[in-house]
Amino acid sequence: MMISVTAMALCSLLISVLPGYKELGVAAAAILLLVRLIQGLATGAEAGIANAIAIELAPPREEGRYLGLISGTFIQLGVFASSLVAFLVSASVASETMHEWAWRLPFAVGGALGLLIIYLRSKLPERLIRHVMHSDELSRTQETTGDVWKTLWSVRLSLLAVILVVGAVQIANYAWNAGLPNLANGVFKENSTWVYGITTLMGVIWIVTAPFVGAFADKIRPSRAFTLLRLLLAACFFLTLIYSEKSISTFFFVMVFGGALVGFNMALYNFIATTLMPRAVRTTGIAVGYALGVSLFGGTSPCLLVWLQHAQMAWMFPVYGSVVAVLSVVVYHVAKKRGHVYIGD
Repeated sequence: MMISVTAMALCSLLISVLPGYKELGVAAAAILLLVRLIQGLATGAEAGIANAIAIELAPPREEGRYLGLISGTFIQLGVFASSLVAFLVSASVASETMHEWAWRLPFAVGGALGLLIIYLRSKLPERLIRHVMHSDELSRTQETTGDVWKTLWSVRLSLLAVILVVGAVQIANYAWNAGLPNLANGVFKENSTWVYGITTLMGVIWIVTAPFVGAFADKIRPSRAFTLLRLLLAACFFLTLIYSEKSISTFFFVMVFGGALVGFNMALYNFIATTLMPRAVRTTGIAVGYALGVSLFGGTSPCLLVWLQHAQMAWMFPVYGSVVAVLSVVVYHVAKKRGHVYIGD
């Protein structure tokens, strides 16, 4: 966990001082992509541990609400804070200054806060983690690293389902949190203060609604809630086609109404992914699946969205996102039919 947080912090600091295209040419984009991939892998390592602990501590039939609070509320509080920092920076400097160098400030703030979190995390007691993750049952089933990977291979269908469950929602997450704001600021030259303000509002909606989405899944069964919300997400991707020219009102509609559907899926996906892994390899399975899902699908989403817009092929992005979303539902239900859903259904 400490390694993953350190990687996130250092990569954010690196982005804040990374030379641009004028200085490094194509190498600048390649370095940025590599750094973002590292951040995706680092996030996956910590996500697996956090979700595995939360699911163990949640009362029966309340797992969705607990995971909704973690993946939908607390994690989104971090996203909200990042958007708020960007909003404050944008409101404090001229638009030209923002485009030239001030966009680096939020990354610098995030990196510095990451270093503070590393210090605070090092002072936390490990008693809770030992209690949850090192009980006798887990010790017996994970005697060696080789046994862990052998068990993970035996549930490879579950791992594929986790990758797709994570990947589909991360395409939308990165598109709405990064791709669409970048499109608004960089391509359509919208007022950056309004752009970051609307993005922040979307984050508030995610924070407030997440526990209710989790409770909804507990009530009607996680598989039903996942199927419903994921199919709505597949349709939601096509809202990106509406924002094809400069219009802050259209941007508002796509971000707030489409973003709400993205937020509902963000509140649920960690819970669904966690249910797909048996307890013996839950931490490893979620970490690997999350890392691959984020790095392969999420990390590339903003660049793909903006590039397709430039190439006059904007229609390809929603097709790509909806196909992955529907595929995640299909693979999830195949895994469920074969007995690979272990919690809550």
